[in-house]
This record gives sequence, C-alpha cells and structure tokens, in this order.
Amino acid sequence: MEEQFLSPLEELPFDEIISALLDLDQILDPLNLYRLSDINQENLSDLAGIWSDVNVDRRRGLIEDLEQLTDTNNLLSFEPIFRFALKDPDDQVRFFATRAIEVFDTDDLIPFFLSVLDEEEFIDVRAVTASVLGKYIFRGEMDKINPVEKEQIEDKLLGILESDQPHQIQQRALEAISYSSRPEVQEHILNAYKSDLEDWISSAVFAMGRSLDHHYGELVCDKLQHTSPKVRLEAVRACGELTIEDAVPVILDLLDDLPEIRGAAIWSLSQIGGEEAGPAIHQLLEDDVSEDEAELIQQALERLDFLEDGLNLAMFDLPFTDQDEYDLDDIDYDRDKLDYSQDGFDLDQDGFDYDRDDLKLDDDLWME
Repeated sequence: MEEQFLSPLEELPFDEIISALLDLDQILDPLNLYRLSDINQENLSDLAGIWSDVNVDRRRGLIEDLEQLTDTNNLLSFEPIFRFALKDPDDQVRFFATRAIEVFDTDDLIPFFLSVLDEEEFIDVRAVTASVLGKYIFRGEMDKINPVEKEQIEDKLLGILESDQPHQIQQRALEAISYSSRPEVQEHILNAYKSDLEDWISSAVFAMGRSLDHHYGELVCDKLQHTSPKVRLEAVRACGELTIEDAVPVILDLLDDLPEIRGAAIWSLSQIGGEEAGPAIHQLLEDDVSEDEAELIQQALERLDFLEDGLNLAMFDLPFTDQDEYDLDDIDYDRDKLDYSQDGFDLDQDGFDYDRDDLKLDDDLWME
C-alpha cells in the first residue's frame, strides 16, 4: 500500500476543516487544529457562520485543545477563535475561551470583561473573568494601560470583595487585585489569611506572593507546613516569588512532599538560590523522575547557575520600606467583609468543576 503523507498546512482546504467539525463521526486530525492558527478573516467568517451548528461537546473540546496547543507552542495563535467563543451560548465554552485568551494582548476587552462580572449568569465564568482581570491591574501598575481603566477594574474587584457574591468569585477577585498597590488591598488579604477555611488561606497566600511585598514573608513561611496541601503549595510558590531565604530549609524538606508541591519546591529553590539549593536539586536526578520533572530540574539548575554568576533577579523585586512586618493583631478583622461560607458551588451538568489554581475543569473534553 502506498504510504500517505499529510498535506502542508497551507494546502489543506478550509472547507475540509468545516466538514470535520460538523461531522461527529469524524475524528479531528491534529492537522485540522494547527490549520486554525493565525486564521484569516475569510476563514474566520466561515467558521463563525457554522459555529452554532457544531455539537456543543465538540466546541468545548476544540477550545480546550486549542488552549493546550497555545500553552505548548507560542508560535501558534488562536486568538480570533477565542474571541468569538467568549460569547458562545454554552457556559463551558465561554469558560475555556476566557481562560485561554488571557495570554494575548487584549486590552480592548477590558470593558467586555467588566460587563461579564455584572451580567454573566454562571459563577465559574464570572470567577475566571475576575482572575483574568488581574493581568490588566499588573499592566496598569507598569503604566501599560489607561489609569482610568485600571481604577475601574480595581473598583469592580474591591466591590466584589465587599459584597455577598459566591466565595469562588471573591477568591479570584482577591488574587487578581493583589497586583494593585492600593492600600485597601492589604486589609482584604490579611482578612482572608485569618480565615479558618483553606480555600481562603490559599488565596491569601497566593495574593501575598503575587504582591511582591516582602513584609508578608513571615506569614507566608508560617504556612509552609500547613496540613492542607493546597495551602502548602501556595506557600512554597509565594516563598519563591518573594525570594525568602529563611524558607529554604523547610522547602528542602518539601522535596519529599506530593508531586505538585515537590515541583513548586524545585521552582522556588531556583528563585531563591543559596548554597543548599543546587546540590539538593541536582540530587533529585538520581531518583526515577519523569521526563517533565527532569526538564524542570534542568531548568532550575540553569537558573541557579545564572544566579551564581552574579546577577540575582531578586534585585528587581519591589524594594523594602521601613514598615515593620505585618502583625495580624493590628488588623481589624471583620469576617462579614468576605463570604467565608463553606457551601461551595457545584455545577452539576457535565461535571463542570472549578479548580482554583490553574482554572481547570475536571472533564477531559476531547473531541470524538
């Protein structure tokens, strides 16, 4: 039998992709997905014209798969498809599209995302939208967006934190606004930190690391040995972001923790550096590690070599001030300011379950 070869992307007729999307009996060839990168306006119009006729499970799977391709290959761009999927009638498609489009330059979407927080029915879509708004606050702190828009985003997120909205949305709002230098943000972070609920504590520790405020250092370190893996994970990451040298001994012990925490510990040690970090990470190569972990270890060792050559990237963090370390006893803690209800939101349909960190869904919605 004569061997068949795939046609070059530019020679793949776009109508074949349209037909494949509409035919549930046809498995989508990966080549179809790559052909959607950098889609031109004519093909985008053709795709938009049949989009509502594509089976909803296939639409969900397509957007999720395109997001994964974006994560693994920065030469691919499916931004135009993510943009029109933001208004898909299906909430899961909107969720995936919102999460996927975060990596693109989308300052023009700020008004749209703000409207989603007011008008969107589904909690998970509002939550991921609140999370995405964090990048605009960061850009605002770097004077990359209009100050008026930055203030609008901050006001919206602070309003969420001071409302009775579901806790998933409030937690994402807290994490997003942690980039902001507004003074009232600190109180919200510390209020969450003092919660008895691990979801709020993990969000608070996440926010402390993202803030790059070194005065949170002691509070972050106090959570490195928390009983909750979720809290330990965020504490390890935050120690790396804040380059807390005193945390190194405990982080070294966490190299024997759960795989995700172990990975975060490797990353954080590579951010902090020090005499013990390199040998400890290098020794991990003697274990039976996966290909992905071996790559992470190699990247960590390369970064440590870079730091040892004399340029410590911690020098670029926000500077210390004369302010003392934060003392929780000096903060007026008001539980009523945040919804600490343990009644989580579960969207029963199709196992749509919101995960705080990577904003992932439990389903593996591959196209069939």
